[in-house]
Amino acid sequence: MTDLSEFQRRHKNEHPTGWEPSLQWDGSKGSITTGPLASEPDASIWEILIADWGLDPSRTQVVDGSLQIRAWDTTRDGETIRMKYYRATIEPRTGGRDHADIKALCELVEKRKAKPVTAELGDLSFVVLLSDWQLGKGNEVNGGSKETTERILHAIDSAVKRLKDLKKVGRPCSQVILAGLGDLVEGCEGWYPMQTWASDLTDREQDKLARRLILHAIDAFVDAGYPVVAFGVPGNHGENRRNGKAFTDWLDNRDYAAFETVSEILAANPERYANVAMPNVMNVDDLSGTLDISGVPCSFIHGHQVRNGTNAQAKLEGWWKGQALGRTPVSDAEILFSGHLHHLVVSEGTGRTVIQVPAMDGGSKWFTASSGSSSQAGMVTLTVGRTAGLRGWSDLLVV
Repeated sequence: MTDLSEFQRRHKNEHPTGWEPSLQWDGSKGSITTGPLASEPDASIWEILIADWGLDPSRTQVVDGSLQIRAWDTTRDGETIRMKYYRATIEPRTGGRDHADIKALCELVEKRKAKPVTAELGDLSFVVLLSDWQLGKGNEVNGGSKETTERILHAIDSAVKRLKDLKKVGRPCSQVILAGLGDLVEGCEGWYPMQTWASDLTDREQDKLARRLILHAIDAFVDAGYPVVAFGVPGNHGENRRNGKAFTDWLDNRDYAAFETVSEILAANPERYANVAMPNVMNVDDLSGTLDISGVPCSFIHGHQVRNGTNAQAKLEGWWKGQALGRTPVSDAEILFSGHLHHLVVSEGTGRTVIQVPAMDGGSKWFTASSGSSSQAGMVTLTVGRTAGLRGWSDLLVV
């Protein structure tokens, strides 16, 4: 390696004019000039020289083929010495972490003018999540079945209006997905001691009202001119129970049966409901459903099968991770929809999206009295599809 000790002394005023040791740098290009050296500097010496002038050699390099040489004879201590000076062009290293040009960035911001963003047109679905109506639940914090029914009807009206509004702003949807997430009915016995006393509708009346509301939602979107896909998954309040425990099978469930019955009703009027599909989306576990929505695989659960975790998000994400390890059908989904816990949660902490939706019932006096917590009722609507954006979903609004 070349000895730099002589160079580092840098004898004053003994350098040829214009070849004084120096560095020129404007942030994107420049040059470096050595002092007198006995031989041509190699890559390691250039790195030392670059660092000596305060630049980072890991981010700055000598340009190949740019080397210039100047020889100069001088007398030092009575002896003639031939000095060689070297000059090379330097530039930022490619592939490294280049320092951003703050001036250029500021100019970009200053020159930027607001302009509308044109939405990418394509297959986009409007998803409406029907969850935790618990029809028949008596007088609670926000009323009983009458008030719950009014909230549901208002939410359906708002969802139809929102679909029209999306079209006006350049986000038209090709179809409507009505997804039932369970607990559409309350039941009269089997969940808590005072349930039978508190219920304001019988089981038969609850089932009748649930069917009417599902059919009303379908009719609302059919009348608006949209194809409809409707289905539901089982919830815990729809289970066929004895002594507080389900004793037949998971699909012997009133939430699931409500959609099954509505499907038979639609089949009797094929002309009106030609553009309504009610597919079987259920997975082999009989508790979850999976459906590809405009190119985005989505899974649907009620959520009562989700157990361990410190909060709703941790429970859902932990359950989903277990399903992925078990390679069940929900493991391939990009979005997981759930109900059961009666409040809104949207999480992307796993790299996928978990959406837990609020309830439409009247709340719970007991839960609020024991915990102090409560949550606003509401029905979640959103768009889903590859053209919705990188997430596969957008436009989420609780109506």
